Amino acid sequence: MTPGYIAAVLMMAVTMQGDGNAADAIAKRFKAQVVVETGLTVPASSSASLRAATIEKALDALVAEMPGSTWRRLHVQVPSGKPMPTARALADRVRTVEGQSGANLVIEKPADTRATVLMGNYSVTPAYRSELTKAQYRTVYLILHARAPRESAAKPQADERAPQDQSVVVDVFGDMLGTFFSLDPNSQQAGMQQAMSLLQTLDPGSRADFVTTMWRSMSPELKADIARSIMRYEQMRQRGP
Repeated sequence: MTPGYIAAVLMMAVTMQGDGNAADAIAKRFKAQVVVETGLTVPASSSASLRAATIEKALDALVAEMPGSTWRRLHVQVPSGKPMPTARALADRVRTVEGQSGANLVIEKPADTRATVLMGNYSVTPAYRSELTKAQYRTVYLILHARAPRESAAKPQADERAPQDQSVVVDVFGDMLGTFFSLDPNSQQAGMQQAMSLLQTLDPGSRADFVTTMWRSMSPELKADIARSIMRYEQMRQRGP
C-alpha cells in the first residue's frame, strides 16, 4: 500500500479513537480488557461508573446508560499465534450459547480424546477462575447488544449497503486523504508516527474491527484503486531502490 493510503488509514484511526470513552476509562482504571460490540454507542464519560468500587459495578453503571446493552465476563483461550476474536464474534457466540435450552451437552469426536462441553448454570468459584488463568485463558469484559442486532434475512454484502451511507463514509475518507496530502512532509511523518503508536496500543481484535469496518465502508471503485496501489508498491519494492 502506498505511504499516502497508509497514512490516511492511520489518521482515520486517530480520529476515531480520540481521547477514549467510558469503557476505555473503566479498562484503564481496573487494568482489564473491555471490548464493545459494534453498533453500540458508548458515552464519552460516566460519572456513575467512575464512582464504582469494582469493575462489575462500574460496568453495571455504564450499561445502565446504554439502552439495549448488557455485559458479560468471558474467559477466552486463543491458540498460540491466533488473534483474539472480534467483539462481534464474541457477542454472537455468547448469544448463541445462552440461547441454547435443554440438557447439558458434551460432544466427543470419534477416536479423539477431546470434547466440546456445553453446561448451563455452572458454579464458578475463585479456584476455578484461578485454574483458567493457569491454562492461559484471558479474561475479557464484553459489552454487547442485549438482543442480536436486526439484520435482513438475506444479509447484504458490504458493497450492497445503502448508497447514501456508503457515500458519506467515502467522502469523509476522501476529505482525509486531501487533508493529508496538503500537509508538509514533516507534518505527514509526525501524523504517521502518532497513528502507528496509537494502533500498537490496541489489541488485535480492535485493530481487526477497525480495518474491517473501514474496508467495508469503501466504494468498489476505491477498493479497486487501493488494490492497484498495493500491486504497484509491491512491484517497486521487488525492483529495489
